[in-house]
Amino acid sequence: MNEIEKILKDNMEDYESVKRQALKFIHENKKELSKNYAYAEVCGNPVDASHFFFLIDEKKPGSDLLLEMLDYALKKYVSSEKASVTACIKGGFHLVKKTGVDYVKEESREYLEALSQAGYIIGNMVLPGSFVKKETQVYFNPMLEIYDRKSVETAEFLSVTARELLKTDYICAPSKSKAKEAWLEKCTLGKVYDGKVIIEKKEGLKEGRGSLLECIRSQNAVPGMEFFSLRNQEERKKVLILSSWKAEREAKLVVRKLADSMDREKYDTVIYSGWLGSKGDVKEFLAFEKELPKVMGAGRMTLSEEDFLNYRMIEKNPALYLENPEIRRYMRMLAQREWGRLFGSSSWDVVIMAGSTGYLPYYLAAEAPAKMKVLVDLDFLPYIHEKYPARWRKALTVFDRIYAPADCQQLGDYGKENRLRIMRLPVLAAARPEENQVETVSYNGATYLVCGKWNLQGERISMKLVQKPVPGSILVNGELAPTAEQKKALEQLSKEHRIYVLGAQSAAYKSLLPEAVILDGYVKKELYLQPAAWEFFGAFESYVGNQALEYDALERICKTFGVKEDIP
Repeated sequence: MNEIEKILKDNMEDYESVKRQALKFIHENKKELSKNYAYAEVCGNPVDASHFFFLIDEKKPGSDLLLEMLDYALKKYVSSEKASVTACIKGGFHLVKKTGVDYVKEESREYLEALSQAGYIIGNMVLPGSFVKKETQVYFNPMLEIYDRKSVETAEFLSVTARELLKTDYICAPSKSKAKEAWLEKCTLGKVYDGKVIIEKKEGLKEGRGSLLECIRSQNAVPGMEFFSLRNQEERKKVLILSSWKAEREAKLVVRKLADSMDREKYDTVIYSGWLGSKGDVKEFLAFEKELPKVMGAGRMTLSEEDFLNYRMIEKNPALYLENPEIRRYMRMLAQREWGRLFGSSSWDVVIMAGSTGYLPYYLAAEAPAKMKVLVDLDFLPYIHEKYPARWRKALTVFDRIYAPADCQQLGDYGKENRLRIMRLPVLAAARPEENQVETVSYNGATYLVCGKWNLQGERISMKLVQKPVPGSILVNGELAPTAEQKKALEQLSKEHRIYVLGAQSAAYKSLLPEAVILDGYVKKELYLQPAAWEFFGAFESYVGNQALEYDALERICKTFGVKEDIP
């Protein structure tokens, strides 16, 4: 039994049960998890600043430059500075191997060891998904093949090339205009790229192209070469939104509105989603805010089987993570490793956790290299609140700011320890559509608003329909049962208006007003985020709230859409 497992056994009441569940998960996902075991074994190796690792695919653009850099390293560093050079070269044919180079095969243990401990990684090969970029490593990938691509709107680009870019410290470009076209217009990820773009001038480098390696080591440009940053406005804040495009539609809509509300003059925002298996999800993700940079995760955490078992046992127990110093250090190491796998050594001003993101993004956000950590709580707390309320209320103290959903009734659910950092999300209403822009369907004499449409197999279409209220109706908040006085007032109103009720105690109103229409939570959870909401709420003449409520979320939504309040 390792030290971490012993701590868990001594501090977890349900240790045996949690361990059985974790082992079951590992067994069921063994094929996928085991892909990263080999790299996880060597991932902890210390970085050697005098070790150069060249990964060259001679069939890809940039290989000639990399071979010259390899020769330069052998000539300048191996003999004089006692540096070591490892190389993985494929796609070419070489009868004579270079003296002083330790050649390794792709994906071999020696290859993985070099990848883990080399101070300088120089290559044009795609690195394995398990690779964790360490802060002290310098990674140069020319990425010249990108400039000939017509489209970057693919799952492969989002999950491989985009991830690779964030890990690099240097890339190349044929010219400034080509770099800006590729990374600021086609891909747009250049807006948050911390690295430098290298452009070789016509006159070339005095000591040959291979001397680019010395420029990278010294971080200084020389005659014949230019460094420049894609981030022209360094004062703009970098924002990373950790989300999931597999989340409920409500969460996606809020993330959309959140991104829309970001001031593009002040913030450069990146949307991250976990792996999206279906083509439909990928297509929807790509279509979202085309000018915003996007990254998609792929693969599992780079952990050994032992570490993954420990992680699965800890992830649902944040109290142990917060209170036990050894567990905190251990989880920090695992989270930072995953951060390096996904985003390299890039830094951020703000990291926002939003949507149905599960447990891992909580630990990623908690240990993120960011100045501010924010939780936009769409369904994260409700998801875990039923089973472990005390654990997670305290766990939320890792965030600098917490935004509660607009429809959240009780902020007290977040606990006293979080009261000073909680704010409510504004009602993020969609832009008001032009007349006749909202699609409708007529059925049995009623008008239905189309609030969602999806293509199915066989040219079939699935639609989410909401019946449009009768014009001049009254909307009533049904969160609390009506008082005797309210009953009389509502009975009077019902003589002249159609009554619609929304809230936890709607049944009490239905028994009082048999003709009343009971609305489901969709109206308050999701409909208000869509353009169709203007047609829906616009049908109401007024809104009847309840003064006994500490906070009336429905009232805020109604005010947003111009529904006047009526207190009988």
